[in-house]
Amino acid sequence: MLSSILYIGFKQVMDDHSWMYRVFLDELCKMDYCNEIEGFINHALSNLRNISGCDIRCSCKRCKNKKFLDLDVGTMHLLQK
Repeated sequence: MLSSILYIGFKQVMDDHSWMYRVFLDELCKMDYCNEIEGFINHALSNLRNISGCDIRCSCKRCKNKKFLDLDVGTMHLLQK
């Protein structure tokens, strides 16, 4: 029961993309963004459509979910772009 509640809560967080567009006013906001990216990547990995071999679909604004990149490279794209 608790795990399904946590999943539903996590899904709602992943359905709300407002965290992607917050302005970084201080270092704490940047850390929150990094934590959200980690959750976003984990959520993306749970869907097989987002994975090709060892690569993950990159959802940065430049790649637009069209390119498959190494997980570390895709994460860096989200952090930088």
